Amino acid sequence: MEEFLANVPWGILKIEAVGGDGDIPDQDPCHRPVSANEACVTVSVLHGDFGEVRVRIGRGVIIEKESIKFSGVIACPTRVLEISDVVGDTSYLRMPVSSDRVELVVGLDKSEMAEAVTVRVKEM
Repeated sequence: MEEFLANVPWGILKIEAVGGDGDIPDQDPCHRPVSANEACVTVSVLHGDFGEVRVRIGRGVIIEKESIKFSGVIACPTRVLEISDVVGDTSYLRMPVSSDRVELVVGLDKSEMAEAVTVRVKEM
């Protein structure tokens, strides 16, 4: 498991394959804290002007059922996942995976302006 603090400009984390250049899913922080398409997941979090976000990611991470906001599969053709800010200027973490498809489960401490994000990764 990896854990880090991130100051997130725009208040949106992006999870996708390294070098991903696909469309970023539409974000609607008021009604949907996590958005996804076949190649990318975006997560609404606390804006960097207001503080840092704690991110935990790993294969064996336990997420309480009531905090889960997303579960789905994305493509990862490079076999390296990257967590970055939404525009990709800041890469917070790169994580090698053994498959070109990964299931992601995302849990948040709260639906609006989350300060803690937990991501479970499972290779397909």
